[in-house]
Amino acid sequence: MRLGIKLTVFMVALALLATTVTAVLAVKAVGDSFDLYVERNLTYRNQRLQADLADYYREKGSWSGVQSFFDHSPYRASGQGYGRFGAGGPAGGRNPDGQEPAPGRWRMMGQGMGMGFMGGGAGNLLLADEKGMVVAGTNSSYLGQAVPEVSPQNAFPIEVEGKKVGTLLSVNPLQGQWEQEFLRSVTNAAVWAGLTASLLALLLGIVISRRLTGPLRSLSDAARRLSARDLACRVQVLSRDEIGEVAHSFNHMAESLERNEKLRRNLIADTAHELRTPLAILRGNLESLQEGVVQPSSEMIMSLHDEVVRISRLVNDMQDLSLAEAGELRLNRCPVKLEELLDRVMIPFSGEAQNRRIHFSADLPQTPVVLSVDEDKIVQVLLNLLGNALRYTPEGGRIELSARQDDREITFSVRDTGAGIEPGELTNIFERFYRTDHSRSRSGGGAGLGLAIAKGLVEAHGGKIWAQSNPGEGSRFSFTLPHTQAGTVLAC
Repeated sequence: MRLGIKLTVFMVALALLATTVTAVLAVKAVGDSFDLYVERNLTYRNQRLQADLADYYREKGSWSGVQSFFDHSPYRASGQGYGRFGAGGPAGGRNPDGQEPAPGRWRMMGQGMGMGFMGGGAGNLLLADEKGMVVAGTNSSYLGQAVPEVSPQNAFPIEVEGKKVGTLLSVNPLQGQWEQEFLRSVTNAAVWAGLTASLLALLLGIVISRRLTGPLRSLSDAARRLSARDLACRVQVLSRDEIGEVAHSFNHMAESLERNEKLRRNLIADTAHELRTPLAILRGNLESLQEGVVQPSSEMIMSLHDEVVRISRLVNDMQDLSLAEAGELRLNRCPVKLEELLDRVMIPFSGEAQNRRIHFSADLPQTPVVLSVDEDKIVQVLLNLLGNALRYTPEGGRIELSARQDDREITFSVRDTGAGIEPGELTNIFERFYRTDHSRSRSGGGAGLGLAIAKGLVEAHGGKIWAQSNPGEGSRFSFTLPHTQAGTVLAC
């Protein structure tokens, strides 16, 4: 099932569940509240009727003709009631027996002005005499029968001058048609609310699922194109939420793959180029020796040996670089003093710089520092950086080697006054076989592995390396290494 359909179904189901729970609780709450209201209202009306019946008995002296009190049909449907004289209603009202009421006697209230007690929710109202026989009521089938069983709160004794003369009974209250219609209307409203909420949830689910799944479909299509080697494909970032972050990450991944693929192709091409020259020299000289064109000599053998050494150096450099990038380079860490480490670099390099008429200086810390490093590897890093600076610094320029320490690490820097590096090339100079001057040959500028190897060796020691440069102002290459204070015991 598609994600959009799942989201839509989930939203509709959630809306139905929420509406159903809300409707059930609302109907129950309304029903309980309405039943309580009706019960209290009936109790109040029955108490009024109880008082009116007591007045009737007090006037008549018996229950003779009291059935007319219950048979008056307008009181059942209109909500009219009986009230005492002076309680309201027109003065021309008549009693149920058709007689004009005397002052102080009870009479009928006007339409809508009394308290209706014969409504559909009143159930059956019965009047029992002092002997417990039903003498009047709204349901004639009970007349002449014994009083049915009712709860005490639905029985209202009628007393006249302290004597019980009868009982008003409410049989099966709260079961009228009005209550049922009201509760039915509440239930219908809840059902329609649920259907409306489900329809809205369906529409919102379709809209939201399209907005969510649209970018995901674009990502899926781009991923398929990427797997088909279309490394230039990108997706459009339409939002700043999690989906936008995924799209941004995908584009970054595609850019990295495209860059790595370009570097891989350059690696193969540069490796072939670097091997082609010495192999061509070896092949040409060997063929000349085989055909007798030239005679073997010490100079010829030395030339062939130099080409073999060049090939071996290139292979070893690539092997060290691969091991460093894979995190499998073995380091022979031993405690070494900083000044001893730098002496191995400065002594041979200062002479070469003097021959090139380049001023070389060093700025070293005064506090003794002990490093736990692979001495040969760090010397190789420094020689690579110094040799790179010497290669691009013109005659009369300056090269400075410095070291600065803090609480956790020591920072080495090699600064020159050469031509500098373009800003767009700074991010690539530590890539293997990358050269800022692409026209140089290995003999003129190296294979482009020195900085890549330096980066791998520094990172293998837990440090980091970076470059800073401005065209025409020279360059600064720096790297950090963790250091140990003098006097600390280190095992080799």
